[in-house]
Amino acid sequence: MVQHANDYNDAEAIIGEVTSLIEKELYVEAMSALQKGISADPNNAKVWENMAICNLEMGKPKMALQALDNLVRIQPQSHSGWADKGFLHLLLNETNEGIDALQESLRINPRRIYGWELLGMVLVTEERWEEAIDVLEKTLDLNPNSSVTWYNLAVCYLLFDDLEAAIQSAEVAFSIDPSLKELAEDWWDLVQDDFEDDDMEFLTETAAS
Repeated sequence: MVQHANDYNDAEAIIGEVTSLIEKELYVEAMSALQKGISADPNNAKVWENMAICNLEMGKPKMALQALDNLVRIQPQSHSGWADKGFLHLLLNETNEGIDALQESLRINPRRIYGWELLGMVLVTEERWEEAIDVLEKTLDLNPNSSVTWYNLAVCYLLFDDLEAAIQSAEVAFSIDPSLKELAEDWWDLVQDDFEDDDMEFLTETAAS
């Protein structure tokens, strides 16, 4: 189908109207206008972006996700579109799809700190430890003051029995945000005691040799 200039102009005029309606929280009216925009120009990314916003505001994340599917189809290099798509997949407990979308967003824009932080937290939750460590380290390259990232990295090291790295990472996390120490109360003292015992054993063996 050939797209005419007046179709594009009609869609752009509708987007202007929709923006005003969204600002007034008139989402039903905005959706009605957006349907006209899709009819005028089904490949207008801004129409689908606003469709996603309205559906999300109306509590329809699945419909918002369908709109984002169209957005990234039209603009496959839209890192924000992929990031929003990833977030909605996670919201709908579609974890693998969420991870894939976040990874695509970060491939396009690897400087997006929040995307790395979110991906790291999801991988930790999914117990994909090796992938999580790689992502958490990349996150810290961009934002070395992220206390949550340091904490999650400590947990990953702990599960790999790297007590020294776990303690070092946890101490950095606590220095940035002392409240995280409460979150670690179940394992922090035990890890320190085990590490001190290992140190003493190593020193004893070294002295005896």
